[in-house]
Amino acid sequence: MSNPAFRPSLPRLLAVVGAALLMIPLLSGCLTRSVTVGDRFSGEFIVATATDSPNGVPRPDVPQSMSNHMSVADFTGNIADDGAVTAQKDDAAPNAPQKGPNKVGTRVTYTALTAGQFSQLGDIIAASFSGSNAAMTVSTTRSGDAVRLTGTADFTDLVEGRDVVFLSVGFGGDIGGTNGIQTSDTTAAWVIPAGKSSDLNADARYPDPAVAALPSWSVFVAFLCLLVVGFVVWYARREHQTDDTPRPGARAS
Repeated sequence: MSNPAFRPSLPRLLAVVGAALLMIPLLSGCLTRSVTVGDRFSGEFIVATATDSPNGVPRPDVPQSMSNHMSVADFTGNIADDGAVTAQKDDAAPNAPQKGPNKVGTRVTYTALTAGQFSQLGDIIAASFSGSNAAMTVSTTRSGDAVRLTGTADFTDLVEGRDVVFLSVGFGGDIGGTNGIQTSDTTAAWVIPAGKSSDLNADARYPDPAVAALPSWSVFVAFLCLLVVGFVVWYARREHQTDDTPRPGARAS
């Protein structure tokens, strides 16, 4: 026969099962956060054309999965070759002087896009010009602390002087070089020419946020595991001592 002192009592089993169930959502939350933390990109893009364009105003189609990260607004104004954006205010006088011909289009501000979401921007921008064969790709890659943006834009089907595309990208660290316009230590922008093909590139350097977040979460998970194991051991020993205590009226063996 088995020793009764080693039979798992119901409270002891409930304690072990409860501790295990408690660990599942906590560990799941920790692991989810650690794998979803990574490079994030914020910035804006503008797609615009002349007021008399036969193809109408460019309208980007924002995917539902990215709608919470994008703010879409109408745009009326001008974009200079040096990346300076001048938006006409809604309350501006109709005959107020403007620098160059006004453009009309759409301005999209994006925040905290993952690398995968960011890679969709090229298709979104190109598809904004209905009736054209515009094509664009843009993506980012990481190697250690180095982050590189590359892209191509085939806008030969757009009309120079009529259509305009502006893109700005904010990185998580300082930019070392770009063939665009560096508007700040961490932001690069491009006024992508219509009527021809272009390349985009930018290099930045900063630690991988996912790697930086991993040690702290690992320590937290380890501490949580030790805490739960310690509780289970304490409770089991407590139950074992209780089982060995002579009951009132019982003869000592």
